[in-house]
Amino acid sequence: MDFRTAEKIILLTGMLFLSVTVIFCIVRAFLGPRFTDRLLAINVIGVKTVILICISILYLDEGYIADIALVYATISFLSSVMLAKIFLNYYLKKKGKSNKEVKGGEM
Repeated sequence: MDFRTAEKIILLTGMLFLSVTVIFCIVRAFLGPRFTDRLLAINVIGVKTVILICISILYLDEGYIADIALVYATISFLSSVMLAKIFLNYYLKKKGKSNKEVKGGEM
């Protein structure tokens, strides 16, 4: 077995392992008892997807796929921030506080 074959086997094993853990995160995102569990699971799925894309860059030996990983990471980050903002607004409405009171230093 040469080095390139061993490298491909290791990369495929890593991609398979990450794919299985993404499935577990999807289950946590659907069954999570709290919104924060779901938000964290979605964020972890995004990070693992970026890692899978980066591993596929090494496996396929195609560097241009790195642009896709960067764009996906940016979109994943922005979606996590927006979901957290939506949750914060919902939580504050439920508590009876306005967003202006919280920005003033009170929470």
